[in-house]
Amino acid sequence: MATTSSSPKITPGSAASGVAAELAELVGLLDSRAEGGRSFTLAFWDGSELPPTNPIPNSPTLRFAERDALVRMVREPNELGMARAWVSGELEVDGDLEMALDLTEKWRHAPLKATDAIPALKAARKLGLLRRGQPPAPEAEIKLQGRLHSAQRDQEAISHHYDVSNEFYRRMLGETMVYSCAYFGSPEDTLDQAQTRKLDLICKKLELKPGDRLLDIGCGWGSLLIYAAHNYGVHAVGVTISEEQAELARERITQAGMQDQCEVRLQDYREVNDGPYDKISSIGMFEHVGRDNLPIYLQQARSLIAKDGLFLNHGIVRIGEDHQMQPKSFTQRYVFPDGELHTQGIVINAIEDAGFELVDDESLRPHYAETLRRWAINHDSDREAAIAEIGPERERVWRLHNYGAALGFERSRLSVHQVIARPVEEYEPAPPLRVRSYPV
Repeated sequence: MATTSSSPKITPGSAASGVAAELAELVGLLDSRAEGGRSFTLAFWDGSELPPTNPIPNSPTLRFAERDALVRMVREPNELGMARAWVSGELEVDGDLEMALDLTEKWRHAPLKATDAIPALKAARKLGLLRRGQPPAPEAEIKLQGRLHSAQRDQEAISHHYDVSNEFYRRMLGETMVYSCAYFGSPEDTLDQAQTRKLDLICKKLELKPGDRLLDIGCGWGSLLIYAAHNYGVHAVGVTISEEQAELARERITQAGMQDQCEVRLQDYREVNDGPYDKISSIGMFEHVGRDNLPIYLQQARSLIAKDGLFLNHGIVRIGEDHQMQPKSFTQRYVFPDGELHTQGIVINAIEDAGFELVDDESLRPHYAETLRRWAINHDSDREAAIAEIGPERERVWRLHNYGAALGFERSRLSVHQVIARPVEEYEPAPPLRVRSYPV
């Protein structure tokens, strides 16, 4: 799409010396290079604005409510600077947040040239940005210390994300309290219906039967344990290193009358030593494991599974080029500290290297985009309640994360795969013939 204008106009009535006027030259350069120009308004703390160069209906406004929003972006000219401005409330969006994220992405990544430093420094100096020190990071930001993916550091990372408020998660996730990709039969499905369908899909893929021992690594609030015990007659053990998850999972198991069939342990997956288990599941957990520990994680699952057992790994993966985590990203500092994503090819190779044979692999990518939007709707329906539970900064973290992640799955940057694998031994005869008992 062609750019309709290369230099933005100043909103009528705003002072010529306003913030918009000082930034007009630099913004105009970005507008001229961004595909499609700029379809959103830039507004500033003094009331001045730079209207879109390519207006569209209901276009949002990116509003710099305080000077410190720009100071942060000058001091940290990367994703972290903008993230801090958003979380602190210095950067606002008027209008549809998901549309704003979509429209600003290409504009923010418009190519820069060395000569752009001249108008950038000129604007920063005139606006007094260089004289101001770096504002303190929001309290919701975390930067973990210690050896990466040690048991202690992993516990701190998990606590940061999950030990927030069980009531907050109940409101966002729905009554099923399932915190992973749902499985929609149609757009008309409720979130709870789609999550229940996903739980049943997992049970079918694992070919659960009465009397099976099931280990759920990273069991969350116990939803799969309860469902599998009640509907498939298994004896289920779940492990988590989140204290709040473990406490509520035990309460839910008791309320469901499944305490004789379900057990929840506050235990690191590396400490489980009471195999063999007939079936092992890991739903949305291995993203926390890390590249270096991926072999350890899979070898642990291999050591715990019965010779004729099945292992299901459900997790988010990166599409395209594999690269290491970015320590100054919004996700690392605010959402999933120390989380690492891999390509599915790397995951499958690691599964096979650990002594498993791949039985089935299914991508649920479009289902996760829909799941995240349902979580966003639930969250947005009562933001005041969310603020009361987790505070204004974390409320803003979750509001941004849900919509941003939904776009990541929709635009094929992220995917989520369910892999079924079986342990295999050298020179082992072929397993018995089986017919798929779950939908494709």
